[in-house]
Amino acid sequence: MPTVELADGPTLRYREWGRPDGAVLLMLHGTTSDSTTWSNVAPGLGEHFRVIALDLRGRADSEWPDVYSLPLMADDVVKFMDALGILGAVVVGHSSGAVVAFLVASGHPERLRMLVLEELPPPDAAKPQLELPLGPDPAGRYDWKAVIAIRRWLNAAHPDWWDLANRLNVPTLVVGATRGPFDQGRVRDLANAMPDARYVGLELGHTPHTERPSAFLQVVLPFLAPLAK
Repeated sequence: MPTVELADGPTLRYREWGRPDGAVLLMLHGTTSDSTTWSNVAPGLGEHFRVIALDLRGRADSEWPDVYSLPLMADDVVKFMDALGILGAVVVGHSSGAVVAFLVASGHPERLRMLVLEELPPPDAAKPQLELPLGPDPAGRYDWKAVIAIRRWLNAAHPDWWDLANRLNVPTLVVGATRGPFDQGRVRDLANAMPDARYVGLELGHTPHTERPSAFLQVVLPFLAPLAK
């Protein structure tokens, strides 16, 4: 796997599929996952795009720097784009990776061509509150301190996100999972707050892209068609 040492940041590993001449799809995984989560959908996307999937800081083969927050991860994504000379990309994020994608789009809209948010958590405090790990998981390929930082964010309310959503002019697809853990009514409300977004609910669990890759591709590929090769 190739690596990139970020300016004033960690070293990140990434995987790549598809056509080098295609528009870049930058894929961001969830809390305890890594870039391999996209393996079943990346070949289909790669027929039309250049697909790049990161291991975010504290996960899998990327550096575990002991300092974690979702805004830091969003900064890492922008620095990663700078390091690879990517001026603009479609950013696709799942769960907490969708939070990172939303923060990138909010802070750097000029770097986004389109945005796909799969199972984006609503900006309400998690109910019930998510349990914080007390130590590392010997079987996990992630830093337990990263999990604590992310779950603390999810356990709090973020009312400022409604204002961020109102100002987000990037063409956006919000993919919800009606059998997942999030209140889809609130996820739909957040999508409706975005000027150029639409919501699609799939009758699946929390990770549609792994549970039924074909269903994920059936909604994502038509949305991305304007940029497809």
